[in-house]
Amino acid sequence: MNKVYKFSEIMNDLMDYFILGDPHCLLNYQQNHQLPTDLLTEFTAKETGDQAVEDGIIVPLSGVVNYPYTIYFNLSNETPALLKEENKLQVKQEGYCLKVEKGQIYLYTMPYLRDFTTNKVDALKKQSTATIALENGWYNITVLGGETFQDITVVNKEGQKIIHQSLEPTFEFIIKPSATKPAYTANIGYSFKIETSE
Repeated sequence: MNKVYKFSEIMNDLMDYFILGDPHCLLNYQQNHQLPTDLLTEFTAKETGDQAVEDGIIVPLSGVVNYPYTIYFNLSNETPALLKEENKLQVKQEGYCLKVEKGQIYLYTMPYLRDFTTNKVDALKKQSTATIALENGWYNITVLGGETFQDITVVNKEGQKIIHQSLEPTFEFIIKPSATKPAYTANIGYSFKIETSE
């Protein structure tokens, strides 16, 4: 499991949040705790959202500015992209735990929580581009945010492709397997707001 996965142009659907998790795990949690289908209102109005985070069902990123993002899922032991010298780390939060029940995690957006049903999960799985397969079990998650240099291809008026490097808003998820549920130590109110330099 020594891999890094990269996704480009990932949007947050105009709401200042990303959510990382196995949506089937959240669906089971919703049913087991008899929560309404409108999880967006439930999680923002009550403390059940905080509990779901502490229970390792979702990893929420709040304060996400509306940019297209480069996303890394880092399962390697190598230096994370955002900790490399040329890139710019701005935010970092350790201590999230995450449970996987259906062999896949997705980075998705808040509007999916409005009517969280089996049909909505099926739609999420079809539409989400930032997703990787993971073995079922527990994971320790660290979230890094900032800017990384990415190759941008531009076509000029003569039709030639020109590649130049540009600093792009980036989130990187450091994912480490755990034999048991890791202790939750993250700050639930942490803001993942990134300032762009270009």
